[in-house]
Amino acid sequence: MTGTGPPGLVVVTPLPPTRSGIADYAAELLPELARDGPVAAVVARRAAVVPLPGVEVVALADYRTRPDLRAWPHLYQVGNSLDHAHAFLGALRRPGIVTLHDPVLHHLVEALTLARGRPAGYAAALAAEHGEAGRRVARLRAQGVFDPALRWLMPLHRTLLDRAQGVILHSRFAAARVHRPGGPPLLVMPHHLSPAVARLDGLSQAAARRDLGLPEAGPILLSLGHATPAKRIDVVLEAVARLAARHPGLLHVVAGAPDPALDLAPLIGRLGLGGRVRVTGWLSEDAFLRHARAADLLVTLRHPIAGESSGALVRALGLGLPAVVDAVGPAAEYPAAVVATLPPGPGMADRLAALVDALLRDPARRAAMGAAARAHLRQHARLDASAAAVRRAVGLWSGRPGGVPGGTA
Repeated sequence: MTGTGPPGLVVVTPLPPTRSGIADYAAELLPELARDGPVAAVVARRAAVVPLPGVEVVALADYRTRPDLRAWPHLYQVGNSLDHAHAFLGALRRPGIVTLHDPVLHHLVEALTLARGRPAGYAAALAAEHGEAGRRVARLRAQGVFDPALRWLMPLHRTLLDRAQGVILHSRFAAARVHRPGGPPLLVMPHHLSPAVARLDGLSQAAARRDLGLPEAGPILLSLGHATPAKRIDVVLEAVARLAARHPGLLHVVAGAPDPALDLAPLIGRLGLGGRVRVTGWLSEDAFLRHARAADLLVTLRHPIAGESSGALVRALGLGLPAVVDAVGPAAEYPAAVVATLPPGPGMADRLAALVDALLRDPARRAAMGAAARAHLRQHARLDASAAAVRRAVGLWSGRPGGVPGGTA
């Protein structure tokens, strides 16, 4: 607390131009938080310091020379990549409140240990959370034996959460993954809808297609956001191949940067989809949203399901784009009127093709889904409500020592 004014808040986070959904999330949330009191954002490097309305942005090195900031409550935005390393490590050193955007942090721990030539650090992290089983996994990995599925079975979030004053998550699914007796208090807060969405309210689908150079006629199926293997783009492509004869004008747009681990070109060639797939690469926010406006249907699937909530899905639904999502996981928590769900199991490409076919042949159903999605997101995912919930959590938890057993709030 500074004098009699409102409490300040330090938020340790990536910010744009870092190409991270969490960076975008924070850039939208922090100015709203700053309406109710001082906010300082701590980014990893001086080169990443960019102006943010109403927010003091400082580099980590400069934050360390600021005892005034270190005395404020701290909120850490943590995800599963090196973009969030300074937030992850900071939350271990100086306990505060954690917004856990991804319950699986194994990839981040790998990047901080194995990728930096520190196998002992990796082994210690596994042992701290999983005892002898963790030590065995580390020993086998050192010998070249490792099943990637273990990243999801051993998510490596416990050490972080054991030191947290409280944890904010974006879905009941994610909260269930991390909840345990004696753990920190938890708050489930929906991922907010970007205010940028409202700027496209007057843009028609036809105009968006013209702006992007997309075909004026024919259905457009959309995969939106960073294209990783976990997003099941291969299943979507197989479904598109099955739909080709029934929908001659169908175009599948992969609107985002493909992960290097996702080699799309050979799969597109094998399926004979060279003229039916467009891969955009990384998109600006405006182009990202225009693709959602131009499309007829979004397909967003995940396997394995770690528990992260998709900011791309939130934006698309807020624009009124109907979507097909997994029948389990965070996306399945939307009302049935808002999304169409695809259950897990064998034959996913065939079942997805049948579902997409039915939706493309039923414009009235798609319109109803889109209207319901738009209304739901704009009512239940407001940015001001998210900021108010964060402020309440800070007020409730910031005096609580990290590592003290709590519960679920």
